[in-house]
Amino acid sequence: MTRVTIPTRLTTDLDQSAGCTGADNLTMEWKPIATAPFDRDLELAVINYDGTHALAFSCRRILGSWINAETKKKIEVYPTHWREWQNYPR
Repeated sequence: MTRVTIPTRLTTDLDQSAGCTGADNLTMEWKPIATAPFDRDLELAVINYDGTHALAFSCRRILGSWINAETKKKIEVYPTHWREWQNYPR
């Protein structure tokens, strides 16, 4: 299992950290983690000691856990929200 370190370069404003504009927010609304699907790449939000952050890589939900969508390695992360993954410039 890979432990995820939240990059400090992400801001506490999830939409700014993902590079979204006001128009994007309408179609890219964050959803509760309990509703996350299993069949697609997702952007995850986590809350840690420093606030709320979006992960800088896409993830996939697997039974009881999460994996990095690109490496397919299991990650130790406890997300609170999700939305469809977009190839944002980071």
